[in-house]
Amino acid sequence: MKKLPVFLSLLASTLVFASCEKEIEEIKDPAQEVAAAATTVQSKPELLAAGPWRLTGLTLVTATPGAVATPAVDLFPRIKDAQRDNLHLFNTGGSYTLDEAALKAHPEAPQQLTGSWTLSGDSLTVTQPDVTRHYAVEELTSTTLRLKLTQTGEQGTTTYTSVFAR
Repeated sequence: MKKLPVFLSLLASTLVFASCEKEIEEIKDPAQEVAAAATTVQSKPELLAAGPWRLTGLTLVTATPGAVATPAVDLFPRIKDAQRDNLHLFNTGGSYTLDEAALKAHPEAPQQLTGSWTLSGDSLTVTQPDVTRHYAVEELTSTTLRLKLTQTGEQGTTTYTSVFAR
């Protein structure tokens, strides 16, 4: 019986020391972290060409000379499903493809229209057989592409903002 308190105190001290064991943290080399981050950063042309883009938003703002700019109008709900499902592919090497996807606005229309694209800083130029458009790139991430197209005419300036997602 006299040994029981000694035995219990030894057992308790063993448990206390076992619970105080320090956890070993793995320390990473900062050079390895910088190298890993550098390999995952993509350039703007790589982000653009990384996969197909689908239109998810379209707004319109009109400004008439000498008048206050009108509020933005959301055009996306007015776009037909055949245009909403279109895929915009900016291929590596500068070729552009507009794919009609599953729904086509006109059955006799070609499935794909081709052209070219160039990206210079924050300016994207898309050329198709009958039209060339110059967009300002407002946002370009791995999941979002936001383009602004500004057209000036006799009636004033119209700005379209298109939002695309993967």
